[in-house]
Amino acid sequence: MNKYRIKKLPSIRLLGLIVFFYLLSPNVKSQQWIKIFSDGYTPDICSLIETHDKGYLFIENNNLKELTWIIKSDINGNKLWDLKIRDIYHYVYTVNMDQTLDQGYILGGSTNKYDPGGGGDPYIMKLNSCGELEWCKVINTPGVYDYAEKVKQTQEGQYVVLTSYSDPNIYNRIQLFKINSAGDLLWKRNYLPPSGAFDDDGTDLIILNDGYVVTGTCYYPDPGHPGGYERPYIFKTDTAGNLQWQLVYGSISGFHGFIGDINPTIHSSTGNLYNDCIHSNSCDKLALIKCLGTGNESYYQDLYPQTCPGGGGPINFLNDSTFVAYVGGTINNIEYGKWINTDTLGQERFCKPFNDIWISKTECSIITFDDKIVSLSHSGTYMYLYKLNQNFDYDSVYTRSYVYDSACPHPVVSDTISLDCGLIVNVNEPFVHPEKTRLTVFPNPATNSLYINFPQFLNLSSGLNNNSQTIYNPWESTVLEAYSINGNIVFSQEIPINQDHLELNVTSWPRGIYLFRLVYSTQTVSSEKVILN
Repeated sequence: MNKYRIKKLPSIRLLGLIVFFYLLSPNVKSQQWIKIFSDGYTPDICSLIETHDKGYLFIENNNLKELTWIIKSDINGNKLWDLKIRDIYHYVYTVNMDQTLDQGYILGGSTNKYDPGGGGDPYIMKLNSCGELEWCKVINTPGVYDYAEKVKQTQEGQYVVLTSYSDPNIYNRIQLFKINSAGDLLWKRNYLPPSGAFDDDGTDLIILNDGYVVTGTCYYPDPGHPGGYERPYIFKTDTAGNLQWQLVYGSISGFHGFIGDINPTIHSSTGNLYNDCIHSNSCDKLALIKCLGTGNESYYQDLYPQTCPGGGGPINFLNDSTFVAYVGGTINNIEYGKWINTDTLGQERFCKPFNDIWISKTECSIITFDDKIVSLSHSGTYMYLYKLNQNFDYDSVYTRSYVYDSACPHPVVSDTISLDCGLIVNVNEPFVHPEKTRLTVFPNPATNSLYINFPQFLNLSSGLNNNSQTIYNPWESTVLEAYSINGNIVFSQEIPINQDHLELNVTSWPRGIYLFRLVYSTQTVSSEKVILN
């Protein structure tokens, strides 16, 4: 006999209690969590985020590059509103979107509207919390086919833009631009790969407290073998864009492979960096790679080692010690696919197979505020937004009411945004007109007075691989110094932001040779020798 007896309730009363607790539950199962969207074109999916109000925002470019389609949904995937960015005569292609500190959105991509002959320019667009255009800027590089890979907001509200090929020098394949909150250019930096590496491409950018990490792919030879092999490529800068370290992953371990365009870099709470990428030494298959925060290789692990070939979607931290990812591939000429849960070594803990063709094309995945998995995939002309719980079962819908777009003072209306952008046009000026980076002092020789013109742009060097950075006005103040031939400093004056020239009376200076130099952030950015006679 049971020690505890349960009092039997009348059936009607019991039913009422069941209904009452059922309605209180926020996770009531009423249907599978799958939503389907289509605009009639084959979609090119590129971005999925969870917004501050627990809804989702995702982007689709149609296969003709005619427009970008932005869809905002509620927590259950039901569409709330959508936006289309388009230009009738030119293409627009968006590669990523993030929510900003003011609950608006920042987008980045490419358009040929201002450079139809060159093939495209990077564009950056800021929307407010209502999805309305605040500003749009295009980094105009005539005759050069370049584009924005990622745009991320910094903690102080500025933006860092990762671009490809935004420089007239064909060897400068990766750039970072920093722009202020209004879209004005602050600085540009080119990054050359380490010695021996070539054909480098950056695909992802993460913002850290002490700098920025760029990941991508380059080619690098094995010892004793000519040519090069695909390798994951990772480097870190400080917040001023100065290069801190570079890593060609596999140059020590012999790993061959590449990081895909949609595979984000994951930064752990312990400072390590993870990516899933294609491991291609023998047969392509998805692998987890780890890089220490100091820029050193750690390890790699194939995530579905039986497949040949194989692949999958991006990997995400479910918590500090667990990853989840969709993986798939061919085993004995049969296609397989599954969601897996692994430890941080990439060792599978458990999995669940899926046979749906559309799930095999999972391209974007995120972890929600309540540790669920929301993913975006496609098949044919359809996009599939689906949600799984931690057991990889389709999640249930929420019956609790949520308030959406509360930062917008009025209901958000679906609309079309025309691609009318301001131009950032001076990014190549230091290359085309190097005289604009020079300090000029005249007359030379001089007798009584010197006239000094300050450069419009400052070229800095990181000292690592001859990487250069161009600072665009406005910059912090510089210092003008003058030294005698004996190395004694005879003049020093801080030059404020808006000062472009200086007149200096040198009548009392001893006759001889003097070196003038302009100093920015402890680095000499330009110098000029002058004779007084």
